[in-house]
Amino acid sequence: DGHGMMSTYGAVPATSAETHATDRERAIDISISATDSHSALNSRVWTNVGRATLAGLAIVGTIYLGKGAIGRGGASSGVADLRASVRATDKGSFVESEKQFSDATDDATATATDTAAKPHIVFFLLDDAGWNDFGYNSVDFKGASPNMDVLAAEGITLHNYYTQPSCTPSRASLMTGYLPISIGFQHECIQMGSGWGLPLTYDIMPGLLKQGGYHTAAIGKWDLGHYAKQLWPTLRGFDSWLGITNKGLLSYETYDNSGYYDIHRDLSPDTTANGTYSTHLFRREALHVIGNHSLNHPSEPLFLYLAFNAIHDTISVPGSFYASDTYAELSTNITYELRQRAAGAMFIADQAIGDIVDELKRTNMYENSVIVGVSDNGGSPSDGSNNWPLRGAKKQYFQGGIRVPGFVHSKLFDSSRYGSLYSSLFHVSDWVPTLCRGVARVPLPDDLDGVDQWDSLSHGIVTTRSDVPSAEEDQSELMLGAPRTEILHNIDYINSKTDDVFSHASHSVAALSAFIDGTLYKIILNEADSGMWYYPYSADAGVLEGAISSMLEGEPGQKMNESSYIFNLDDDPFEMVNLWERTPFQEVKTKLIAKICGYWENKMVDSLWVADVTGSEHSTMVAAYEANDNYITWWKGDVPTNLTSSFPISSLDSKGECPFYGFKGNTWQ
Repeated sequence: DGHGMMSTYGAVPATSAETHATDRERAIDISISATDSHSALNSRVWTNVGRATLAGLAIVGTIYLGKGAIGRGGASSGVADLRASVRATDKGSFVESEKQFSDATDDATATATDTAAKPHIVFFLLDDAGWNDFGYNSVDFKGASPNMDVLAAEGITLHNYYTQPSCTPSRASLMTGYLPISIGFQHECIQMGSGWGLPLTYDIMPGLLKQGGYHTAAIGKWDLGHYAKQLWPTLRGFDSWLGITNKGLLSYETYDNSGYYDIHRDLSPDTTANGTYSTHLFRREALHVIGNHSLNHPSEPLFLYLAFNAIHDTISVPGSFYASDTYAELSTNITYELRQRAAGAMFIADQAIGDIVDELKRTNMYENSVIVGVSDNGGSPSDGSNNWPLRGAKKQYFQGGIRVPGFVHSKLFDSSRYGSLYSSLFHVSDWVPTLCRGVARVPLPDDLDGVDQWDSLSHGIVTTRSDVPSAEEDQSELMLGAPRTEILHNIDYINSKTDDVFSHASHSVAALSAFIDGTLYKIILNEADSGMWYYPYSADAGVLEGAISSMLEGEPGQKMNESSYIFNLDDDPFEMVNLWERTPFQEVKTKLIAKICGYWENKMVDSLWVADVTGSEHSTMVAAYEANDNYITWWKGDVPTNLTSSFPISSLDSKGECPFYGFKGNTWQ
C-alpha cells in the first residue's frame, strides 16, 4: 500500500511466458537487418552474424542496434501486461530479514501537491551496467530490472546514449555539462588515495538547480574528489548526502574501500551503516528524502540524485537473498558466478527504484517528476556485467565501453511520446543543459559542451519531412535535424602504462562519432585493446563470425592497423568491419581526424590527473584516516584557486598542436 516500504523479492516477473522459454533454450536475440541499400559486403556480414554460433549459443536475431525509429506512436505493445507483472507479489516471497527498515516516511501523509512550479528531478545512475544489463535490452537478465523496464516502456528509451568509458570522467561530465577534455578530467578515475578532484571553478548540477529553487539530495557514489573538504558533495550544492567517496567497495555491507571504511553522512562517518547492504541503505535514505520533502516543502521542487554502487565490483548480494528462489531464478543458465551476482544486485537495485517511484506516487510528486535512469559507463565482463552484442568493455572506446542503456520517464510528456525510441545522439554532458535549462529553466553558461535535448525529447526531432522514417528507412535527414550530430568520446594524451605523457603526442588515444555526408561514422585512434565480444551467461569472449579486420584494398586478408578504426555505425552497429584502410573511406577518415583536431586545439585543457599520493603526503593521508576512526576523509586544506597540471599539453612533442593531421596507417608524417 506504499506505507512501511518493506522490500520484498517475489518470483522474477516476465514479459511473457515465451520470453523465459527462450531464455531457458539460451537463444540470443540480436539484430541482423540488412536493408536494400546495404552493400553486398554488409549484407553478407549481417548474414554471417545471424548464422553464427558462439560458444554453443544460437543467435536468432530480432533487436536492431543501428538506426532506431523515432516514432510518435503510443506505448509499446504489452506494457500493460508488463506493468501488471511487476506489481504482482508472491506471498511466499523472500523478505529482507537482515535489516528491518523503519522508514521515516511511515508516518508521513501525502502532502506534496502536484502543482509545484517546477518538476521534480529524480536521477538514477547505475554503476558499470552494460548494454546487456538492463532487462529490456538483455539476453540473460530478463526479469532482473522489471521496474526500470516499465519506466522505459512507458517513457522514452535513449537508443544512442553515450557516456565516458570510466567512472570519474563520466560523472564529471554529468555534473558539469562539459566534455572531460574541457575540464582536465580526460584521464583515469579517482581512487582512495587520489589527491585531485573537480575544480571549484565549475558550477555543477545541484548548485545550478539550487539557483532555480530546488532542494537537492545526493545518495550513493560521489567519485569527484575527497582529498579536500571543499570537494565533498554538501559543499558542492547538495543539501544532504549519504554515500561513498570513490571507486568500488570490497563489500556492499562493510563498506571496505581499500582497507578503510567509506560510508558517510554529509561530512561525517556513518557509523550505523556497517552491516546494511548498500542498496538497501540508499533505498531507505531516498524514501526518507522524498517523505521529508513532501512534508516540509510540498510546493517546491526536489532534485534527488541516487548513484548506486551496484553493479560495480566487488559485486555481492545479501546472504539470505543469495539462498532465495528468486536468486536461483535470476541466475538460471548463467554459468559465471559474478554474472549471477550481478543479476541479483541489479534486481535489488531495481526493486529500490520501484519503491522510490511508488513513494513519489504516494506523496503526489510522481505526476510532476522527470525520472532518468542510465549507467555511468559500459560493463566490465570480468567483474560480472556485460555489453552483448556490443564490442568491447569498460575503459575501451568500442561501443561496449561507451554506449549504455538509458531512459527518461515523465507524465509531463504528451502521451504520444510514451514508448518512444529516441535515436538522436545523446551524451552524458547533455544532462546539465537538458535538466537545468530544459526542465528547470535555469540560466546556464554559454560555453557548455552539452546540448539541451528537452524539447526534442518532449516533441520529437524536427525534420523537413512530413512523415517519420521507419527503422528500415534511411534516417539521415532526421538525424541531421537532431540537437546533436557528433560526440567526442575523448582525447587522452597520458599513457596509463607509464603514468606519463606519451613519448609521441601522435600516440594519444582519441575517439569520435559524427555524421559525415548523412552517415554516422566512428573513429578510434590508438586503442590499446583489441576489443572482443563478451558472450552472455558467462565471461567468455571471442570474435564474431564475419568480423573483418582492416585490410588494404587489393590485398584481401592482410590485417593492418588494428589499433585504429573507422566504423560505419549505421550499417555496422557491432563494429565488425574496420574500414580504416579502405580506399573509399579515406576522405571520411580525413574529416573525422579534422574534427578531433578541432577539439584538441579549441577545447582541450591540461589534464588534472595525478598519481595516487606517496611518501609524506601518503603518511598525512593515512594519519587523517586513522584519526577519523579509519573512515576515509580529507587530508588537505583548501583547494588551490589556480590548479597547475603535472602534465601540461605544452610538454608534448607536438608543442600543444594536434598531432593527428599526418595520421596515415601506422605511419606519422
